[in-house]
Amino acid sequence: MQNRPTEDQIRAKFVTSLMEYFKIEEDINLRAHIADLVRHIHPSQYREFFRRLSLREMPYKNGFEKIALIAEEFESQALTPIDQEAQKRAEILYTLMYDIRRDVSLVRDSEKSALERFEAIRFTSIRHAGDERALLDETDINVVKTLTKKWIYDYVSLDKSLFEARVVHEYRNEILRRERDSQSPLLSPIKTKLIDSIKRS
Repeated sequence: MQNRPTEDQIRAKFVTSLMEYFKIEEDINLRAHIADLVRHIHPSQYREFFRRLSLREMPYKNGFEKIALIAEEFESQALTPIDQEAQKRAEILYTLMYDIRRDVSLVRDSEKSALERFEAIRFTSIRHAGDERALLDETDINVVKTLTKKWIYDYVSLDKSLFEARVVHEYRNEILRRERDSQSPLLSPIKTKLIDSIKRS
């Protein structure tokens, strides 16, 4: 009796099929890149993955971009609402913090280091031009406090994947805490008084 292919073998065949579909030359690095793009796709979804690829109109996109876009669809569908919010917030925070770090690094100041200037920024005051609403809300600020400004400064320009993995984790914890508190009516009045007293102090 012939042995059934393992999941790794099925995945390898799937990657090969994608490379053939887009006429991508056989190369160990290109193969590894495609394998990474579809790492979250389960073998049971391969047929549907190809169906979407063949039906979707994506002009001006190359093979890698098309694979990534379809893979993102599958990944987002598998995420819980909390995971989706955590991921979206993490992406926004990364972009904002990367830009701020870059800007403070370009300023020449003999009295303060770039890190000191970064830590001195009041993130609660950051707004888009002409917008009174703060860019970061309570959930964002709580995550920043947990991470610490120094950690953000050190890692935001060092390794995006490592940064986002940690930040998504902290956002998930904070969102869960927020949801848990909102469902506890007995704590709400007490919490409101505590927050008011902290703000006044």
